[in-house]
Amino acid sequence: MLVELFNVISPVLFIALVGYFWVKTGNEFPTDFVTRLNMNFGAPCLVFVGMLGLGGDLTSLTNFMFASGVALTILLIATVVFVYVLKLPKRAYIIALSTTNCGNMGIPLCLFAFGEAGMSYAIAYFTVGCIFQFTVMLFISHGNLSPGSLVRVSLLWGVVAALLFLGTGTTPPVWLMNVTELLAGFTIPMMLITLGASLARLKVIKFGKIATIGTIKMLGGIGIGIATANLFGFTGVERNVLILQMSMPVAVFSYLLAAKYNRNPEEVASLIFTTTLISFITVPMMLVFLF
Repeated sequence: MLVELFNVISPVLFIALVGYFWVKTGNEFPTDFVTRLNMNFGAPCLVFVGMLGLGGDLTSLTNFMFASGVALTILLIATVVFVYVLKLPKRAYIIALSTTNCGNMGIPLCLFAFGEAGMSYAIAYFTVGCIFQFTVMLFISHGNLSPGSLVRVSLLWGVVAALLFLGTGTTPPVWLMNVTELLAGFTIPMMLITLGASLARLKVIKFGKIATIGTIKMLGGIGIGIATANLFGFTGVERNVLILQMSMPVAVFSYLLAAKYNRNPEEVASLIFTTTLISFITVPMMLVFLF
């Protein structure tokens, strides 16, 4: 079991450390450029390839995506209640605690833990999570939401393209699969390197308070993931992926929003760094539980 856990976690840890030490040793890392490249080209191709990888099971796919939306909605509601009860800075903590790092960290973990099927479901969750981030989280962060914000979520074009092929029962041409698989191939390692580079630039403040809140967030996500999986009757890979994705730390994207709109960015950065550290304890425990 220890060898299996190491095989799952080590690629995520070591590739993220590449980005972390690259920045810590004084080298430049164009985080904004790489993030834009991933989101505008890599992520749509990853979604396209991942959804096609489910083998045309549209019912299973849509049911899982709906369950993911339900789980994230419950997490959002629980976060709002938690933040108001503890009188924390509202917008900052809501946008942080109601997100999960389902892309940079969640997709690779699900791939190495549960194989290609696990990656496909993780990508489906990631798609729903991105829609939340670019709509609900944007609205919470600055109180404004335009219909165009959803159109600008480029990975949705990958979803639409995959659904067209799945819905019509047609096979994409070989050249299209070659191009999208090649672009999707660089996305996961670049996500991990970017995660490490981002963590290297974040500073932790109020460690005791942040660590306590971060631990509650992680445990709450796990609990909601288990409850939602049970509610939808998920078993096997579907259940495992939903629970693991819900157990992920705070998303790096929440810091970008907090910094852009001045929503306590230092505390959000501390939450990201601290919950990521906590995840290296909770993820092995979760994998033992799920296996």
